[in-house]
Amino acid sequence: MAKQFVSWVHGYAAVAEWMGSDVLQFDLTRDPTRSPPEPDFVPAFSDVNGWRRAWGSFFRLRGEKENWFHIPIPTPQLVEDRRAGLDRVMALFRIDGGRLQHVLVFDGPRLISDHPGLNISGDHTVDLIDNENVFHVDHDEIAFGVGFSLNFKPLGNGADLYIASAGGIFFHNI
Repeated sequence: MAKQFVSWVHGYAAVAEWMGSDVLQFDLTRDPTRSPPEPDFVPAFSDVNGWRRAWGSFFRLRGEKENWFHIPIPTPQLVEDRRAGLDRVMALFRIDGGRLQHVLVFDGPRLISDHPGLNISGDHTVDLIDNENVFHVDHDEIAFGVGFSLNFKPLGNGADLYIASAGGIFFHNI
């Protein structure tokens, strides 16, 4: 009998692969009503680690500079002496002025799922929708821990990225 376990991690666990002013911007002039849910505060984006708030992470991607964002998913690896499987991964995010173009899922160092050729933009912070912010993996026997990597590409002069949360649906055949 298979049982499901769902595990989520908060968006401020997201880490940019490439940091620095050549790929991420520090910007005090942004329109405060576009991304953050706190319109009376003008956010500062760090070119090193984004802008971490209680409700997630914000990043300003410099124009035409794609970047990977990596998120560890808490992994219930063993239940009753059996390894977990991974059914799918999910991300709550919003990208304004850019698109999600590639998703990778790793079990420790091993690539277990690859979703290239995506063209997903807009707000995906409310609903979970297959192939927009839910990606099927269907992998038996997780050996180590699950990592979820999302590749975003800004269009034009740059993009605002907000990552609220990410998770995985695991199964155990017990």
